[in-house]
Amino acid sequence: MRHAWRIAAIAGSVVAVGALALVIRTLNTAGVFTSVTPGFSGACQTIHGIAGAEDIAADRRDGLAFISATDRRPGHPDGGRDGLYILQIAHPDLGVTRLTGTPKDFHPRGIGLYRGRDGALTLMAVNRRHRGKPSIDIFAVTVTKARDGGISAKLTERASIASSEIVSPNDVAAVGPDRFYVTNDHMSRTHFGTILETYLLLPRANIVYYNGNFPVVAAGRLRYANGLALSADGTKLYATETLGREIDTYDIQPITGKLSLAGRYSLPAGLDNITRDAEGQLWVAGHPKLFAFANYARHPNAPSPSEIFRVTTLNGLPSDFTPVYVGLGERIGAASVGVYAGGQLLIGSVFDDKILACTPR
Repeated sequence: MRHAWRIAAIAGSVVAVGALALVIRTLNTAGVFTSVTPGFSGACQTIHGIAGAEDIAADRRDGLAFISATDRRPGHPDGGRDGLYILQIAHPDLGVTRLTGTPKDFHPRGIGLYRGRDGALTLMAVNRRHRGKPSIDIFAVTVTKARDGGISAKLTERASIASSEIVSPNDVAAVGPDRFYVTNDHMSRTHFGTILETYLLLPRANIVYYNGNFPVVAAGRLRYANGLALSADGTKLYATETLGREIDTYDIQPITGKLSLAGRYSLPAGLDNITRDAEGQLWVAGHPKLFAFANYARHPNAPSPSEIFRVTTLNGLPSDFTPVYVGLGERIGAASVGVYAGGQLLIGSVFDDKILACTPR
C-alpha cells in the first residue's frame, strides 16, 4: 500500500510540474514578463474614416495602399463599414476611399496583391463570411489616374475559393492571378477547441497552397499561423506565428509550390502581419501583451500596446531587428500591420477606427 502511495505521489508531482511549466510557458508567450518601452523617432498623423484596418498592402507602381477593414467592436454585427479601401501613399491627408465591387457578405481579414508581367493587378482577400464557409475572394483591380492627379480604383470579382482545407483563414499571399498561400490560424472547428489550441499552445495551425485548381497543405505544426509575405524574387515565403513569437522562412518549390523550412527567427512579441518594403526589409507588427490584446477587444478604454519591427534579411533569412514604432496604445492600439512605402509607415489596427501615417526620421 505504501508503494502504491509513493507511485501516486511521484505521478502527482510530475503532473504538477508539467502543469506549472505549461502555465509559465503560456504566461511568457502572452508577454506577462515582457516590458514595453514606448518610442518613435518621427511624426504621425491620424487618418479616420475606417474601422478595424487589420491589413494593408502597398502597390508602389500606382502609389496606392489597399486596406482591409472589418469592424470587430461589439454593437456592429452587420459589418456595415466592412470592406476594402484605398489610400494615396503620397497624400495620406486625403483620407481613405471605400471600393465597390465586393460581394454582399464580405468581411475581410488579410489581403495580398499580385502584379502580372502584363501589368494586370490582382487583389486577394480572406473573407470571413457571417454565413457559410470562409473563402479567398479574388478581384481584378483597375486603377484610373485623373488629370488633376487623383487616383481611383475599381474591383471586379473573378473568383471565390472555399474548401474544407481553408478552415480559419487569416492572411493570404498571392503568387499568381489564381494561385495563393493562406494561413489557417486554428484548425479546430469549435469555439472550445480553438480555446484549447490557444491556451495549450498546440501546434495545429498550417499553411495551405492553392495551385489554381485545388488546395494542399504546404506546411504544418504552427502555433497560430498569421501573416504571410513573399521575398522580392518569389523564392521564399515568410510566415509569422503569433503564439510561436517567430518568423518562419520557407523555400518555395517553383513547380509544385511545396514549402521547405529554411529557418526560424524569434521576436519579443506575438506576431501579426508581415510585409516587405522595396529594399527587401520585412516589417512586422507585434502584440507584446496578448492578454491586453484580448481585453482590448472588449474594453476600448483599455488600450493594447503596439509594436512595429523592421527586420533585415541576409541571403533571404531574417538576421536582425529594430523596433521602429513602440506605443502603449494611446495613439493606436493592437497594431496588426505596418507597411513602409514612399517614405511613409502606415500602421493599421485590429480594433481602432483609424490608421496612422508616420514619417520616420
